[in-house]
Amino acid sequence: MWNRASWVWVFLCAAGIFSTVPVARRVQRYVYTAIGKDFFTFTVLFIILSLCTVLLYFFIFRLRVKSKSQYAWLFISSGAYIFTTLQLRKYPEEAVHLLEFGLLSYFLFRALSHRIRDWTVYITTLLYVLCIGTMDEFIQWVTPGRIWSYRDIGINVLAGVFFVLAVSKGIKPEMVHGPVKRISVNMLAGIMTINLLFLGLCLSNTPDMVNRYTELFHGLSWLRLEEPMTAYGFGYKDPDIGTFYSHMRLDPLRSINTSSAGNLFTLFSLQSAWALIIVIAGSVWAVGTFWKRRLNDD
Repeated sequence: MWNRASWVWVFLCAAGIFSTVPVARRVQRYVYTAIGKDFFTFTVLFIILSLCTVLLYFFIFRLRVKSKSQYAWLFISSGAYIFTTLQLRKYPEEAVHLLEFGLLSYFLFRALSHRIRDWTVYITTLLYVLCIGTMDEFIQWVTPGRIWSYRDIGINVLAGVFFVLAVSKGIKPEMVHGPVKRISVNMLAGIMTINLLFLGLCLSNTPDMVNRYTELFHGLSWLRLEEPMTAYGFGYKDPDIGTFYSHMRLDPLRSINTSSAGNLFTLFSLQSAWALIIVIAGSVWAVGTFWKRRLNDD
C-alpha cells in the first residue's frame, strides 16, 4: 500500500529545494565574502564522511554485515560523492546539489518501496529524481538572476545514481525482491514518459519559441531577457549584432566572434529532437505493454 507520510516527506524535501532558488545567489555571495568559497566543499565533505561513518557503525555493530562486496560498494558510492564534490571546487556551491538530491533520493526510494518491491524501484527512483531535478532547473530559469543548466540536471541525477548504488549494492534491502509486477511497469513507463515529454518541452524552448509565446502573453515578456534554455547550432557574439545562433560554421561568418561557438545541440534540430522523443516514448509504452502481457500470462 502507498504510505502517505512518506510522500509528505518527498513533497517537503522537493519544496525545500525549490524554495532555495530565489535566495541561493545571495547566500553564495555572503559565504564567498564572509567565509570563503571552500566552505561549501568542506561542509559537503564533512556531511558525506559523517553519514558514511554512521552507516559503517550500523553495518559492523548493528547489522553485523559480513559480505565484503557490500562494504566495497558502500565505499565506492561514498568515494563517488567525494570525488564529484572535489571536481566541483571551481563552483563549490554546486556540490550542495549532491546533498539535496541525495536526500531526495532517500525519501523517494522509501516512498516508492512501500508499493514497488522489485528491482525497478531503483530505476523509478532515478527517473523521479530526474523529473524533480529538471523542475528545479526550470524554476531557476524563470527566476531573475538565475539560469538554466543541463549540467546541473546531470549533477542532480548523479546524486541519485550514487544513492541507488549504495542501496542496491551496498545495503541490499530485503524488501526489494521477487518478480516484476504490473504496478512496477506502470510506474516505470509513466515516469519515463513524463520525463521525455518534459525534456521535449525544454528542448523546444528556444529563444525563437520564447519570442513567439511572449508575443501572445505579454505578461511573460520578461522571459526574453533570460539566458536561453536551449539553442541549436553555433553560438556567436558580435558587438554590433549581439548574441545569436546559426547552423552555419565560422567560414561563412568570419567577421563573427566564435569564442562561444559550438554546444551540445549543434548537430540537432528541433524537429529531429521531437522525432527522437516520440520514437522513444512509443518504444517505452510498447515494451511496457509487452511486459504487462507477459505478467498477465504468468
